[in-house]
Amino acid sequence: MPQPSADTASPLRRPRLLRPGRIARRQYGLILGAFGAATTLALLIAVENYLAYQRMGRPKSLLEVIAHELPVWYVWLAVTPGIFWLARRLPVAGERRWRNLVLHLPLSAGTVFVTLVMITIVKAPVLQRPPGMSYLEALLHEYGRIFAVIMPIYFVILAVAHAVDSYRENEARARREAELGTLLERAQRDLLRMQLQPHFLFNTLHAVSALMERDVPAARRMLTRLSDLLRMALDDDSRHEVSVEEEIEFLDRYAEIQKIRFGGRLAVTYDVAADARRLLLPRLVLQPLVENAITHGLSRLERPGSVTVEARRRNGHLVLRVLDDGVGLEGGALTREGVGIGNTRARLEQLYGAGHRFAIGNLPEGGCEVRIEIPAGTEERTPSAPARNGAPS
Repeated sequence: MPQPSADTASPLRRPRLLRPGRIARRQYGLILGAFGAATTLALLIAVENYLAYQRMGRPKSLLEVIAHELPVWYVWLAVTPGIFWLARRLPVAGERRWRNLVLHLPLSAGTVFVTLVMITIVKAPVLQRPPGMSYLEALLHEYGRIFAVIMPIYFVILAVAHAVDSYRENEARARREAELGTLLERAQRDLLRMQLQPHFLFNTLHAVSALMERDVPAARRMLTRLSDLLRMALDDDSRHEVSVEEEIEFLDRYAEIQKIRFGGRLAVTYDVAADARRLLLPRLVLQPLVENAITHGLSRLERPGSVTVEARRRNGHLVLRVLDDGVGLEGGALTREGVGIGNTRARLEQLYGAGHRFAIGNLPEGGCEVRIEIPAGTEERTPSAPARNGAPS
């Protein structure tokens, strides 16, 4: 049995994975949001300019001022994808951030000039220029006048591009980590199944061989239970979590075989609360705990022994307890952790991180307790037959 692990109670936080359709909707939402932001900014500046004209004694209609401002910000919106592209090619983060930042200075000047050309073309119908001044002269004059004022817009967009790319990179990394975590969990579960099959198969077949000489019906029952158990263990189910009911159903097949082996000297009891039956837990997480209790806690007893499996919903967590009345832990702790228990601990850490608790220790009245607390997730499908509650199996 393992050493008690440090109990932690911080909430489970799993990365949210976005489906392709949801990603497309998010992109459309970003486009609409950018268009709305540009329009809102143009309207706010137009109102400010309208009031300024009023104060200066040169009143203009609000629609006229808006007609001058909207093209400016729509043009900036049009060049934003180009700035985003430059931000990806010359990121202002990483080893070359200072070199890239210097390169962005002439690029910003060129972008501002191109933007002013586009604004001039778009605003040509409403553009007012001094008499005798061509559009090119008016453009160069305007460029020199407001260059220093509007160039920061380039760097604001550059900063937004960097923030968006960082967010997408973090989101993609979270998806990759989640996928790798799922693959690792499946690999660990498959490893547990491979460990269960030969180890348990050999022990059971040995017990069947011994029973054939003195109790043929019991040997046949054991073979039937073994067949059911292996069929369930080999079931190609991609889910890494199942309901408490399903886990108890699998565990019951295992317990039936052990009870036949012990010849009536073993009792296994399930105490599952009604509101915990459909909660989710990792597949094959209880069997190693019960096997550990039987092998290390009860097998050395001269008297009959018992194992109790409890499941409760408490404070947003599923609380699982495996209790036995065996010899307990020598000295209150165990120096070596078995493969099954170590695998269980690693799986819980991989699945729930700091959102779980795993502890083991002696009971005051004798025997041992293994306790697991994981976030309470509810299965969404119709439950199977109810788990037996409070009666020996």
